[in-house]
Amino acid sequence: MVNGAGRLGPEGLALMDVEQVERTIVSCAEEIVLPRFRQLAEGEIEEKAPGDLVTIADRECEVALTPLLRDIVDAPVIGEEAAATNPSLLELTDAPAAWIVDPVDGTANFASGSVDYAVMVAYAEHGVTMASWIWFPSKNQMATAVRGEGAFVDGTKVTCEAAISVAAMSGVVRDRYVPEHLLPIIRANKARFAATNNGSGCAGIDYLNLLEGRSDLIFYWRTLPWDHAPGTLLATEAGCQALRLDRTNYRPGADKDGLLVASGQTATLALDTLVEAG
Repeated sequence: MVNGAGRLGPEGLALMDVEQVERTIVSCAEEIVLPRFRQLAEGEIEEKAPGDLVTIADRECEVALTPLLRDIVDAPVIGEEAAATNPSLLELTDAPAAWIVDPVDGTANFASGSVDYAVMVAYAEHGVTMASWIWFPSKNQMATAVRGEGAFVDGTKVTCEAAISVAAMSGVVRDRYVPEHLLPIIRANKARFAATNNGSGCAGIDYLNLLEGRSDLIFYWRTLPWDHAPGTLLATEAGCQALRLDRTNYRPGADKDGLLVASGQTATLALDTLVEAG
């Protein structure tokens, strides 16, 4: 855990007790999400888009978190479920301050009874992620970061180690949503890494695996803010880079696709290796 309260952001827009945010997330998860785990009734799982599930736990957790987070910092809340019905909420990612919420990350895993799901929250100022929290309810595990203070898993500071070479790197290369002109290139170039997989079905778990050394890289094409704002801050505070295809740093409000996250010593080389045409 990150200790104490701190003034976040270059302009000091918020004075926040980050542990209060942790307690709020854990409380909502314990009251709303965990009781539904492996207990979802008929009609409590829906498909909001083809292949994209939502459960009663997603909706109720986001509804509960929204006013509680605004009590801590009175800023707009960009929640995955609210944005599904009101996409204009995404325009608020560049606001002076904003909360970004994924009430159940890895909904399909949660609905199927897998423990690989998370509750994720980020706090951003002017489109820059300043603090993040990822809570794994079934693992009783918390990952947190505040910009400039490092990344922590259960209170222990973590650092991502660089692989010796690209050929030694393994990790997530998720090619879903990659455009047709780039897909053959990425699929061919995956063979240049030691091993790749499509991820766990939960971005929070994929970032945790990176932080804890079980993975060397993460590549996603679709980069919705609730999926990546929390994890990219954790990763960069642990010594990684989070790069777009144009080699700019990830920002949750940027209207861009493609994201590679890896140790700062290997990120650019890994990205070049993955997307370069033969």
